[in-house]
Amino acid sequence: MRMNDATALKVLREIAQDSARVVMTDHVRLRMRQRKVTTTQLLICLQRGFVSEHVAMDAHGYWKLTVSHRLAGKDLSVAVAIDVPSRAIVITVF
Repeated sequence: MRMNDATALKVLREIAQDSARVVMTDHVRLRMRQRKVTTTQLLICLQRGFVSEHVAMDAHGYWKLTVSHRLAGKDLSVAVAIDVPSRAIVITVF
């Protein structure tokens, strides 16, 4: 499957509608605590954000991109890998 930014964003938004399909790594949980980012804020960013780093296939065969959104007066960016078609693996937040 070939993916561009628009397609990746559409797939990601669909996946993010069901929080059970969003997998958070230990690393992202640590960064969320450090940066005072809530799970709700992270999910909103995935559901409403825009592509700030273009989609590309990573070494594991996942489509990786970064989405950004402005929440509570702060810019939030989320690096995420899409395991098509079932889940999104959140890598980090900044």
